[in-house]
Amino acid sequence: MKRNSALFVVLALAALAGAIACGSSGGSRHASRAIDDDASPADDDASPADDDNDDSSPDDDDDNDDNDNNDDNDNDDVSPSWSAMTSGTTANLLNVWGSSDSDVFAVGYDSAGVGTGVIVHYNGAAWSTMASATTVELNGVWGAAATDVFVAGNVGVILHYDGAAWSAMTSGTTYELYSVWGTAATDVFAVGVAGGILHYDGSAWSTMASGTVEWLYGVWGTSPSDVFAVGEQANGYTVFHYDGSTWSTMASAATPNLFGLWGTSATDVFAAGAGGTPLAGVILQYDGATWSATTNAAAMELFNLWGSSSTDVFAVGYNAAYTGVILHFDGASWSPMTNGSTTWLTGVWGTSALDVFAVGWNGTILHYGA
Repeated sequence: MKRNSALFVVLALAALAGAIACGSSGGSRHASRAIDDDASPADDDASPADDDNDDSSPDDDDDNDDNDNNDDNDNDDVSPSWSAMTSGTTANLLNVWGSSDSDVFAVGYDSAGVGTGVIVHYNGAAWSTMASATTVELNGVWGAAATDVFVAGNVGVILHYDGAAWSAMTSGTTYELYSVWGTAATDVFAVGVAGGILHYDGSAWSTMASGTVEWLYGVWGTSPSDVFAVGEQANGYTVFHYDGSTWSTMASAATPNLFGLWGTSATDVFAAGAGGTPLAGVILQYDGATWSATTNAAAMELFNLWGSSSTDVFAVGYNAAYTGVILHFDGASWSPMTNGSTTWLTGVWGTSALDVFAVGWNGTILHYGA
């Protein structure tokens, strides 16, 4: 609306200038410049009438330039922000992943207590519910491609999407699975309760020796021989690492629980969770040698992370009022973001710094962009 008003003023000034000069070509030129700042300088020499108009009202160009600048400033003032999306569900959504900005999946369970696994899909225009082929809670989602997506859930449920339909896979376990991630469709990891770690080689799922009996909530890595898992504290350890052969514990800053993992490289990994009394959100960062705390946010619990780079990372969770929390890392420090959510946020994923999705309870889906 501001841009349309500015254009109206520009056209009015142009018309006035044309009337003073008794010619219409100058008014057209001024209107053209208001719309296109890249007009060729040669246009000023296009006709004597144009020169006459320039001489008759020297302030017109300044006025038009001012209006052009105002238009530019209006565009510059459009800042990215979080906004609510219509999800079409009241389910508690726990995680989100996509192959593109027009192919995004969110998973969870029916918040009405029916116990139905829920999958919703975004096609770039609207969210819609998909047939999930299960009645249990779904906790994690990851894919190698739009036609190769995996979902992990309770009682050992693992679903696979081939681009047309979801189908159940044989996991070989009945324990709860909380997170799934892979390097390729033939190298996928799923983690869950009692130190459970499963691996998929493209043909079948098999159990891996984790070396822990603690619950594992998150998994992420950079390669088949550099995979991290996080979970509850086990003898001072909450982070575990796979080198392509065995899983081992990693020393980390003490915290009872870590839930989410994300990174940019083997020497730049983030983990989010909560710990202490009173409860405080914790985010750790790994530099390839040691884990260290980057923030200790009072009275909140953090569940998941995602970023577009090491200087653009988002973490989601909830605060003491049980409303949604989103923190942002700019490479130097974490700061809270206004998001408008009135409930827990549990998953976050995006395609770029200006295309980020966050999901949570009661069908909450937020989008961050300009």
